[in-house]
Amino acid sequence: MIPNYTTIVGVDARHLRQLAVTWPTWRKNKPSLLAHPLIVFYDWRQVKACDVVAVVDHPSMRLCMWPPTGVTFSGDDKTKWTNPQRHKMLAGFVHAPAHFVETEYFLKLDTDAIATGMDDWIDPSWFVNNSAIVCHPWGFTRPPELMVWLDQWVADNADTLPQFMGTKPLDLLPKPGWDRVRHPRIISWCAFFKSDFNRTCAQMAEATTGYCQLPVASQDSYLFYVALRLGLPIVRPRMKSRGWSIFSTDHNVRKCAELALQN
Repeated sequence: MIPNYTTIVGVDARHLRQLAVTWPTWRKNKPSLLAHPLIVFYDWRQVKACDVVAVVDHPSMRLCMWPPTGVTFSGDDKTKWTNPQRHKMLAGFVHAPAHFVETEYFLKLDTDAIATGMDDWIDPSWFVNNSAIVCHPWGFTRPPELMVWLDQWVADNADTLPQFMGTKPLDLLPKPGWDRVRHPRIISWCAFFKSDFNRTCAQMAEATTGYCQLPVASQDSYLFYVALRLGLPIVRPRMKSRGWSIFSTDHNVRKCAELALQN
């Protein structure tokens, strides 16, 4: 049986423009999404609620301002991985559902995900073992030290994180000079997360790094790390075989979305 779930999307100005392109493909080719609640958290410094409503016509949508007033995020604009805006939005995918999702699972969708067809796309077998994560597979982590930082985060906060007692560090060490560490993991542009697992992750992050913060500036790396180290079930179906596509440039997103609406 497919569990109850809530779809969650995060937008700032750039991602709202992207969602305006991809949302029509979700509505046309994955109409079952309309039968489940939708939460859109939006960067209130860049986007207004009315801007989201102008793009998304969902019958059961809840809008949430992000981040809470006074919350800031560390980083700089020197690299993608240290960009504070990216950090802000990825933190929202942990803390917003922790506060607002009421269903057993939530479905995280990135705004560059294009629905190409196959509305009967969710396999009930993904959830039979109460999977903590159901997510597209991936083969590396960047920046290369990120998993090492999470090992250190657990070590530095042992008294605050009893959940990890008796577990071992992942010890995913990058090779000298490499810009990534290769290992089986996830990439969460289309992913289900168990809500109570995510709430635990949000609580651990808040207890150790501050209100609405993450120990590293990566939502899926953080949740994957916790699930893997705690031995929780992780299922990695290929979402590209379930009627979804993803592209890295706005041009290709728009081109694929146009084709998806024609078919």
